[in-house]
Amino acid sequence: MPKHAIGVTTAYTEHYKTQCKCAWYAGGRPDKTSQIVQLIPSDEYGRTPEPNTILTWRDEYLWDAWADEMDAKAEQVVESELVNQRIIMLKKQASLGAEIQLKGLNHLREHSFDTSASAVSAIKLGIDVERTSRGISDRLIKLTKLSDEELTEETQKLLDRALESGEIIDVAEIKNKDDNDVENGEI
Repeated sequence: MPKHAIGVTTAYTEHYKTQCKCAWYAGGRPDKTSQIVQLIPSDEYGRTPEPNTILTWRDEYLWDAWADEMDAKAEQVVESELVNQRIIMLKKQASLGAEIQLKGLNHLREHSFDTSASAVSAIKLGIDVERTSRGISDRLIKLTKLSDEELTEETQKLLDRALESGEIIDVAEIKNKDDNDVENGEI
């Protein structure tokens, strides 16, 4: 431990303040001062700051805003990982579909059409699984690379297409129709 003159104090370093912020965040971002104090490590001199000092640092150094940013980044990582897992699963399904097709074709080559309707079914099933899985995984990969603006445009196109095909009923249209029916005495 370094020697200090009596009555001389050493300020806490920025590095130590960052350690305190990280300890608070890793501890679940508690609000209660007593919980925060328990999370704070000692500095290189064995000291821990007073609770009011920690609260001051939390305000001055915007710990909550920083923690919100960290949470948002964590959510993005989790969402990205979920999309990647889904892509991997779909690629496996596509591969399995191709394998089913091959087995069905091999069976047909060995035994002919008349002897195995299940071989034909396997080929059809394999084609369907592969086509569906490859299409979805390719689309997911493309979607993960789009910007927010491009995603919004893509969503609007899909919504417009669904509205035109009648797949989506506009609630405002129903409300207006009901209002007109009431006015005309039809209800």
